[in-house]
Amino acid sequence: MATRTERTVVFPVGMRLMRFFGPHPAPGTPVECLIRITSLTDTALEADAQLLIGGQVWAELSGWQDRRFDNHPETRPVERFPQRNTLSRPQPGGWVLLHERWPDLASRDLIMRNHLGGDERTAYEHQPPRGRRQWLLGRIAAKDAVRRWLWDHGEGPVFPAEIGIREDAQGRPYAIGVHGRSLPELALSLAHRAETGVALVVPRHANGAAGPGIALEEVTDHDDVAVAPARPERELLAAVTARTGGSPARWAAAFRAAKEAVATAEGTGPRDRPRDLTIAEVRPGTGHPDAPPARLIVEVAATTPGQPPRRYEVHTITVANPPGLPDRDYAVAWTTGPDHQEQDEESDQ
Repeated sequence: MATRTERTVVFPVGMRLMRFFGPHPAPGTPVECLIRITSLTDTALEADAQLLIGGQVWAELSGWQDRRFDNHPETRPVERFPQRNTLSRPQPGGWVLLHERWPDLASRDLIMRNHLGGDERTAYEHQPPRGRRQWLLGRIAAKDAVRRWLWDHGEGPVFPAEIGIREDAQGRPYAIGVHGRSLPELALSLAHRAETGVALVVPRHANGAAGPGIALEEVTDHDDVAVAPARPERELLAAVTARTGGSPARWAAAFRAAKEAVATAEGTGPRDRPRDLTIAEVRPGTGHPDAPPARLIVEVAATTPGQPPRRYEVHTITVANPPGLPDRDYAVAWTTGPDHQEQDEESDQ
């Protein structure tokens, strides 16, 4: 399989005949293995093998059958050394981006078993069939984000199964160490849509402040009209679209993602308090004019009369599915919490 460019993950599924010509060797006995590949198709590999001890045949295996699974060159390092590699890719801003590279159910099941612990596999099976795909993407991205944070702070090899992703009573995810692994106090946010998952990890604020939040929204053609419920936001959307010459759909998706990221940081959903979240300001980025802005300022209405609104600086960017996946663009938005503007700007410099 090392000579192939695709479907290089194999798993044994059958054997036609095994013949033994002596007693089982004692532990530590050197055993020579000779293999001849007899058949290779798109779905299966077959081989015959001889096991030799001291130059004499001890056993013959005929019709060894391996099932071939879909995989991608980007997944091979994780398949071989999962303790040192991730399926997700780190992105500027401290978050990770994951694209699904396992198109069939059997390959997805193999990826699932390589990344989830026993209780997480049970949780996966309890997900509605149509939601398992995105649920798995979110869990893998979250584990990868935590492991990369640990590696960036001097940690050695960490297997995916050593990181457990749980949900609190409000449904917010958090990470724990399992199998003897201990973790520092980390705050976690994840999102998933279609074939893509994202996750963001930061140290947990000692005072229990809100944050972080990350969101992922697909850019669709119908997003260019009336996506913002309030007139000031509709006017702001129209103004920034006209000023930059960008696509209204992309800007609209960025607006929605920014609100979702802030709602996640607040521990609520935008549908729970739609009028409490407002896009107050747009700070265009320096990239392609058709991309969403680099930063949006989102205000959250104060719950106590007389208090000013909480302001979140939300970073946004547009990403696309890579070749081989359906043609989709997404707006990604993330924030580390309220009133972190100066801190974020210093970290960017």
